[in-house]
Amino acid sequence: MTRSAATWPAAVSLRSARLVHGAPRSATVLAVFPTALYLQAGGHADVLPVVTRDGLRLPTALMVAARLPTVGWGAQPGDPVMVGGGDVRLPGVTVRAVRTWTPRPAPRAADGVCGPDGPDGADGSEGVDGFDGFDGFDSGHLATLPLPWRPPARAVTEVLLHGDCTPAGLAGRVGTLVGAGPGLTPSGDDVLCGVLLGLRLHRRGTPALVDELWRAVEPRLATTTSLSASLLREAADGYAAAPVTRLLEVLASLGSSRRDEQGTVADAVRAVLAIGHTSGADLLGGLAGCLDALAAPDLVLAPAAAPVPASAATPVPASTAPLFLAPTATPATPATPATPVPAIPRSLP
Repeated sequence: MTRSAATWPAAVSLRSARLVHGAPRSATVLAVFPTALYLQAGGHADVLPVVTRDGLRLPTALMVAARLPTVGWGAQPGDPVMVGGGDVRLPGVTVRAVRTWTPRPAPRAADGVCGPDGPDGADGSEGVDGFDGFDGFDSGHLATLPLPWRPPARAVTEVLLHGDCTPAGLAGRVGTLVGAGPGLTPSGDDVLCGVLLGLRLHRRGTPALVDELWRAVEPRLATTTSLSASLLREAADGYAAAPVTRLLEVLASLGSSRRDEQGTVADAVRAVLAIGHTSGADLLGGLAGCLDALAAPDLVLAPAAAPVPASAATPVPASTAPLFLAPTATPATPATPATPVPAIPRSLP
């Protein structure tokens, strides 16, 4: 590959700095959108999002400072590129990391902070004063939203809480969600991201529960898309797209002295709903269902089965597959549940 003529300055996430500043390596363009370019650089879940200032700030993103020209990225899915030495070398341009930014982790009920180093962490994130864990998710704007993935998310959380070790327990429920649905980020994966983040937010959630769920999810990452696998890994570590983190911070601030500063739940929810076609709503369903289970009284009986939306298990015909995707192996599709619910639209990044 010849050296690119133009150079665009960018800021690299601390969570991707080792990749971008490391030894040069070959990467492949996975998908191209007006505000984002997704590169696979390493293993299945090693994805580097290169996004514009108008794009969705994912926790691992390389953020381009300048606005893109109308000609776009100058790359197509499947194109080989080079990543390393501080640069991402595309066919027509070099994106150069000139500074580093630090993503804000989701607030944790266990220690009452947003950052890992205290109320005002060394990572540059601010804590949520007085946060002692969120207690419920049954009031305000979210309670009125149609969230078809809320029951499956609640069922997964109930299994975690009550230790259902049967074949239809945690592994079975997770297996019906990972990779379920079309698009770069299948709906079932967005739901699991919401559950992983909800387990941090509520005081009944614990690191042990997060670890247990992640142990069930991780072996199945190869059955979903690379971008979705990378976002699941980030959620397990407590990181998400900026609007999602903002919503979690708003919820964490309820009842605290900083409530007015954090903004309203309704505003934060609208920002999350704006993510993709259904990705934001799917993640909200996972978060809401998780918090529903955590806020409920202890159950005596094993949780009842929750149906998975029917569209999640339906393969996407080639004619309706997302545009601008690199050719990849089709992930394994979970079996169709016995009790379907109305189909929901496809999700996109």
